[in-house]
Amino acid sequence: MEFILFSTVAIILIIVMKDMWEKKMLTRLGHDPVSIGEYCVIDIRDYISASRSPYPGAENIPLSYLPRELKHHFDCTKNILLITDDKRGAKIAAKMIRKKRNKLVYYIKSA
Repeated sequence: MEFILFSTVAIILIIVMKDMWEKKMLTRLGHDPVSIGEYCVIDIRDYISASRSPYPGAENIPLSYLPRELKHHFDCTKNILLITDDKRGAKIAAKMIRKKRNKLVYYIKSA
């Protein structure tokens, strides 16, 4: 009985800690205008989506190309702002960016 109680508490703690870690790793910005000078803006949408509705000042690096770009020539001293279609892609990109560069990562869902 004690083992079941301990296991349940451990599982709940793991779930809560994972959720807190994801929130710390990636923050969504609201719909308010963002000062481009504060961030390195990366549009991780595919080329077609990015060309249909471009985000001013953003560099388009599709999610599939992001690891290569981070490895070779992406150098940014500011926090990162991701432009994305979905939160799942933003989470993946944030994980890659945090692994290479210890910077805060924010995201905005495109319209």
